[in-house]
Parts: sequence; structure tokens; C-alpha cells
Amino acid sequence: MKKEEGITLTSLIITVIIMIIIAGITTTAGLESMRSAEKTRMMTELQIIQEKVNTIYEKRQLNKENIEYYNSLGQDLSKVNQVKLEEALNGTKPEGYRYFSKEDLKQLDLENIEQEVIINFETRDVVSITGIPIDDSTYYRLSEIPEYEGRKIEYVNKNEKVPTFEVEVTKLAKSWQIKLKDIGNMNQLYGGILSYKRHISEEWILVGESNYFEVITQRFI
Repeated sequence: MKKEEGITLTSLIITVIIMIIIAGITTTAGLESMRSAEKTRMMTELQIIQEKVNTIYEKRQLNKENIEYYNSLGQDLSKVNQVKLEEALNGTKPEGYRYFSKEDLKQLDLENIEQEVIINFETRDVVSITGIPIDDSTYYRLSEIPEYEGRKIEYVNKNEKVPTFEVEVTKLAKSWQIKLKDIGNMNQLYGGILSYKRHISEEWILVGESNYFEVITQRFI
């Protein structure tokens, strides 16, 4: 019986078809991976901007002079495509918002942000003009994203009770550490900014998103 050598035409066609299928699967997986990375990047950027705006909000509360300063940053909303603006705001009135391009965000010490946003410092609302595409929808605020695991910002305090806490004071080498513990009645809050002042001073000192701070007394100086 004569032994056949080489690859038959049928085998070659089958091999090519299989290779095309594998290539298609690889391409689809690669595109999905890129979309996922892009979504994560945009969400992370919005988180960074939101945390910055939270801190600015507290600074404005402590020092009224900061209000006019931050209201002067960014640009007027006329710089934004009005169709995109209406879609992003989704019924929210545009009063009080300022437009921030990638360059404008540097005014807030935010570098390497690749999307445009509008910000209302009075309500701490951060809205992406670009939008974050997830599945078949586009989201413009972190709080709108279903099952978002990060901190969602509530602009209206819905608490019926004042938050409670215990204070733990620890003596360190050259200072005292004051720590808040067992914080209660926080059912509607997702975080906060800590600030304090000495009883002999009218000036509030901003700590940030932490539950403790350190105080240096005169005898340690």
C-alpha cells in the first residue's frame, strides 16, 4: 500500500479554519481586557478627583475666603458641548458647576488625568464629560455605577441622629495622639473629613480622611 506523504488539502483547510477561530477568540479577549482596563482607569481617575473635591469642600467650610478662590478655577460651562453637558448632568441644573479640562485639573494639583469633568464645589458633585461605558450604558458619576464598591458621596445628610464616638488619647514621645473610636449613627454616611481646634483658638485645623490626629504641646517644643 502506498504511504501518503505531506498534508492533504482537506487537512490544510481544517487547520486554517481552526487557526482563524483561535485568532478570533484571542482578539475578542484582548479587546475585552482593554475595555476593562480603560473602565478601571476612568473610575480610578474619578475617585482621585472626588477625594480632592471632598478635601476642598472642607477647606471651604473652614475658611470662607477659599470659596471665591475655588469658584474662579476651571472654565465656564460654555466651553462644554451642550449636548454632552445635558447628557452628563441628566436633569441636574448646571448652576454652580465649573468645567475642568485635563490642563485645568492641574490647578487642583491633579496630574495625569485623561478625562474632562465638571465640578460643583458646593455640593461636591464630580461629573465626567467623557462618561464611563459599562455594558450597554454610560455613567457619568461614580454614585450612578451599579454595585460600585468605592465610597459613594451623599450630598444630603439624611441622618436623624448626630454621630457618636469615643475618644482614645495616647501619649507619644513628643506629642499626644487623639483617636476617634466606636463611631456610631453613621448609617447614611460613607466617610468624612476630620478637623479639630484647640479650645484657646478659633482656627480649625484640617486633618483629612483619617480618624486620628496628633497634638504637640508647648512643653514638647
